[in-house]
Amino acid sequence: MNNDIERLSEEMEKLRESLNKLMQSFEIVSQLAQSYIKLVSLYAEYGELSIDVVIPEIRHDSIAREIVRILFDLKRANISQITRELKGRRGKGSRNTAREKINHLIELGVVMEIKGERGKYYTLSKAVVSRWFELIGIPIKFEQI
Repeated sequence: MNNDIERLSEEMEKLRESLNKLMQSFEIVSQLAQSYIKLVSLYAEYGELSIDVVIPEIRHDSIAREIVRILFDLKRANISQITRELKGRRGKGSRNTAREKINHLIELGVVMEIKGERGKYYTLSKAVVSRWFELIGIPIKFEQI
């Protein structure tokens, strides 16, 4: 009798563990579905999923938007790299314009300046990256990147 009770108890524990794993899987699927619906809604509302949804201040500034995209792609870059990328992507770009736009983005809190061994580098602020991940439904904390 004790053996039967122990065996049933073990089986019940295995069933509980399986049920917990199944519930966790459903929770993940539910989060993904909610994120997908959010993305589709944003796309329907704005017609695209671009960075200016997160940073509306640059919506009408194509050069600033492109600089933000460049920094998303490169993670960090100096003014020469940004200017070179602008020229490649837009067909034109000057260091003065890039520097002016970078300074504006720093004032907005979108870009951070980092002093490196060989000069200044620029990167997106943690707040912008976190808002982007939140917008697209990726549950990543900035510290995990």
